[in-house]
Amino acid sequence: MYSEKLPTQTIKHALLILMVAFASCTSEEPERVKLDSGLKTHFLLIGEGQYGSARVRLRQYMKENGQSGQALFLMGLSYHSEMRYAKAVEWLTKSTNAEGKLYPPAWHYLGWSHYYLGNAESAQEAFEHFLVLQPNEPDSTFALGLLAVEAGELESAKEVFARVVSLAPRNQSIRAKATARWADMLVELDDREGAIWLYNDALQRNPDLYEAWYRLYQTLERIGEKEKSIEAMQGYQAARIRVHPEWKTTRFPE
Repeated sequence: MYSEKLPTQTIKHALLILMVAFASCTSEEPERVKLDSGLKTHFLLIGEGQYGSARVRLRQYMKENGQSGQALFLMGLSYHSEMRYAKAVEWLTKSTNAEGKLYPPAWHYLGWSHYYLGNAESAQEAFEHFLVLQPNEPDSTFALGLLAVEAGELESAKEVFARVVSLAPRNQSIRAKATARWADMLVELDDREGAIWLYNDALQRNPDLYEAWYRLYQTLERIGEKEKSIEAMQGYQAARIRVHPEWKTTRFPE
C-alpha cells in the first residue's frame, strides 16, 4: 500500500493523458520492439527463475556489446522478478535513459517496481510514458486505476477498470482482476447489486481470486443473502488454499 495519496489533480492529469492516447489510436497497433536474438538465453533464464545466472551472463554481454536499453531492461527485469524492487528501479531507469532505440517494456516494469515500493508519483509517471507508447496495453491501464483508487477518485477508477475489461477481451486473467476491482468500486459507491454481478463474472473467469471471494461474501452478508454468503465464504477458503497452501490459517483481510 502507498504511504500517502496522490493529489487529485495529479490523477486527473494522468487519466486525461490516458484518454487522449486512446482517442488518438488508429486501427493499427503501435510497432512492437522485439528483443534482440542475442538476449534470448538471458530472457529464458529469468523466466526459469535463474536470476543470478542471467545477471552474470548479462554483465558479460554488456562488457562485450555495451549497455543497450534491452540488456539493461533484462537486468532490471531479473530484479523485478525476484521482487527486489529497489534494484529493479535502478536498472530499469538506466534502460529508459539509455542511448539508442527505446525499449518500451522498461517503462511498464519501472512503473510496477515503483508501485510496489510505494512510490506513487514515480509509478504514475512511468505508466504514463508506457501508455503513450503502447496506449492499448491493459495492465498499465489497470495500474492507473489502482492509482486513482489510492487518490480516492472512485468514479475515475471505476471507468478505468471498465476500460481494462474492454481492452482485454481474450485475456481472462487481466479481465478477471479488473472486473473484481470494478466491483470493489461499485461497493464503495453503494451499488451492491451491480458489484455482486461483477464479482461473480470475475470469479467465473478466475476462481482463484480469493480476495474477490471474500469481498463477495461481505457484500452478500450486508444485503442479507445468508445462503449465498456462506457459499462465497466456502469459495474464498477453497481459493485461498489453492493459491497459498502454505497458509495454515487465514490472515486476510489484514
